[in-house]
Amino acid sequence: MKVFNKNRIIYLLPVLLMMLLSACGEKPTIPTYDDEIDPVDEIEMFGMVSGIDEVNGKITIRSVGYTTDKEFSYTGSADIQDKYGNYIAMESVPLGAIVNLTYDGNRDKLLSLYLTNDDAVEKLEGISGARIDYLENTITIGSKTYQMSKNTSVFSDNKEIGLDEICSEDQLSVWLYNNMVCSIYVELGHGYVKLTDYASYIGGMVEIGYDMIVPVTEDMLLTVREGSYTLRISKGKDSGSKQVTVEKNKEQTVSLADLLVEPKQVGSILFKVDPSDAAVYIDRVRINTEGAVDIVYGKHRIDIVKDGYDTISGTISVKEAYKIKEFTMKKTDEESKDKSSSKTDKTTSSNNSKTTETATETTTEKSTEKDVNTETGMKTKQKVTIKTPDGASVYFDGEYIGIAPISFTKVTGSHIITLSKTGCLSKSYTVTFTDDGQDKELTYDELVTISSLIE
Repeated sequence: MKVFNKNRIIYLLPVLLMMLLSACGEKPTIPTYDDEIDPVDEIEMFGMVSGIDEVNGKITIRSVGYTTDKEFSYTGSADIQDKYGNYIAMESVPLGAIVNLTYDGNRDKLLSLYLTNDDAVEKLEGISGARIDYLENTITIGSKTYQMSKNTSVFSDNKEIGLDEICSEDQLSVWLYNNMVCSIYVELGHGYVKLTDYASYIGGMVEIGYDMIVPVTEDMLLTVREGSYTLRISKGKDSGSKQVTVEKNKEQTVSLADLLVEPKQVGSILFKVDPSDAAVYIDRVRINTEGAVDIVYGKHRIDIVKDGYDTISGTISVKEAYKIKEFTMKKTDEESKDKSSSKTDKTTSSNNSKTTETATETTTEKSTEKDVNTETGMKTKQKVTIKTPDGASVYFDGEYIGIAPISFTKVTGSHIITLSKTGCLSKSYTVTFTDDGQDKELTYDELVTISSLIE
């Protein structure tokens, strides 16, 4: 039996067509053929979404537990589904998601992608108040603590960020693989609120955002989750509120001038304390003694604290427009020959309106190290130095402590360091300190200028 070669017939057809066209007097056209395309080579992969470029139709997948990335092209024909089998758009796939995918190995083209329903994978959503221990590399969510790997990835918006850029105010999604944190996505980030015209509320309390109630201090900068809130502020019988909208990574200035507060008579007090770096508290709120402080007329509690010195506690009376008050602290290891001398000796000088609250002579070495006030952790004998960005205002747990480069007392536990500079986006970092007997130096990137974001 004679077998026909189909390929031979196919290749002869163009030749016959050329002969026919020549016979009709028409100029023949030589046909062209695409190069032979290899058949689709389908490869399955299990990984984490680390990047999506919607403009160029690219998706990047990272091997779980590693830093190796592989990029694939995708089109509208790619099969994208959630873990329940529902079809979704690529823009609905969050960074950090753990997925199963199939791609064409010959072209690195995505064929299908599914948010995994593997039993070893768990996604925790809407997490608030997560506590990250950067020394133990763990994250505590509620009453449960999870271990993070050294390659745990963190994402916000459409980019990857550092783990220390997460703040306790953020709302998170966490992807777990075999009960270990694989990736973290910031669902809601944080911005900043700076109060102005707050003088009459010093020593009061301000409430804003997610479970944030803090004392009102000078030059405070609050780190607040993005969103709209009612800011409430009060001191004694005085109170007020106003609506505030916080945007991610932006600083919002809130004036309290329009809140109805009955004006009070105040006196300006200049505190001269030896040693000069001692912490001074009026009505249990730390004050900045680098310049004169406005205090409402009347009696107020004063506490002066410094490691290695006896704490000075008592009452001061403010009843004049301006006064200088001097305090000299006594070292703890010094024994008093006369206990009665520890009482406050008040001496008034009519020439310079100066009031001497303690007459004890003490010689102490001056220090540029700032003392910090915080509700969490214990003070150590070590210091922390923030070297860069040079010239940035530094806030420790929302309290202004000075301009970088600056050194301050190391306090154990987890804390938020915020950097701010005029014309730049403020930036917060979370740090964890221990009493390990060593000083700590921190260097941070320069702040992003607002002008650089304007095209």
